[in-house]
Amino acid sequence: DIPIFNEGKWRARSAQHVVSELKYLEECGYGSVYFVDDHFLLQPKRIEAICQGIMDAKLSIQWGIEGRVDSVAQHLFPAMARAHCRTVMFGIESGSQKILDRLKKEQTLEEVATAVKNAKKAGIEIVHGFFTVGNPDETVEDMNATFDLASKLPLDTFGFNRLCVYRGTPLWQEYVKRSLVSETTDWHKYFKCSTIDPTCLPGEVINEVRRQGLKRLFVYKLLHYPIQTFRLLRRFLRFMPARDVAYLIIKPFLGQKKGATKAEVLSRAVEHADMKDAAAQLTQLADEVLQDVMEVSRLERLRIQQEAEGLRELPMVHSR
Repeated sequence: DIPIFNEGKWRARSAQHVVSELKYLEECGYGSVYFVDDHFLLQPKRIEAICQGIMDAKLSIQWGIEGRVDSVAQHLFPAMARAHCRTVMFGIESGSQKILDRLKKEQTLEEVATAVKNAKKAGIEIVHGFFTVGNPDETVEDMNATFDLASKLPLDTFGFNRLCVYRGTPLWQEYVKRSLVSETTDWHKYFKCSTIDPTCLPGEVINEVRRQGLKRLFVYKLLHYPIQTFRLLRRFLRFMPARDVAYLIIKPFLGQKKGATKAEVLSRAVEHADMKDAAAQLTQLADEVLQDVMEVSRLERLRIQQEAEGLRELPMVHSR
């Protein structure tokens, strides 16, 4: 659940229900589950019940969650680790308090540091940090502060993504008022903020500062957290070819390349594909037209089904 999209309403499944489903998945042979839920850390009593249920059922399935750094449930990190919670991912976003306030994160840098340290101290194997770059009103100094924070925190993994604006968020509403996006024509799209907001740094600058920041980050981690770094690389090598792991490490040191990467080209194709635009245009059609299209489609599916059933009823011919 994302609160802004649901007017703050949230309904939790019972701890017993969650534990029963984990047990079923383990019996089916699954080894891990990831909860995509911004509110998992919202109810301490529910978390405690889930952990106790996992222990009572003697489950070994591993699991991971997302959470805010200002969660009141941090005292339960040790219990979660004992119940095989392997991964905790925090939405840190920035190492600049100015940018956190600009994004209305309602969290402080002190809370960020405390949450990450508490999770590692409790025995959580992988603590991940989500960061954004290309934020409104962000300077090069702000971006560098983000990479400096990521370097000094005992994070196991991290990601630095260009900030995108989604419909329904406060930033989207701000952009509507500033005439940077249109509710009527852009509602089904999302944009990198740096492509539409003049208060953001240019994309070329963002990519170069990010590349330099990653170089400093890798070197700092290797020198100050060597054991943690080697464990991370060993984990990567279990699931990735050695060549891909090597490229991941040396990529920031290869120098600046011109043009979009393959990943960026694919991302743009998904974000702005003609099929997506065509699907959005269907919502502008009259209900009568849509009903006619649906009826034609239904009759066509029925015809295909009848033809298939007719073929199945034909006598079988066996050759000698």
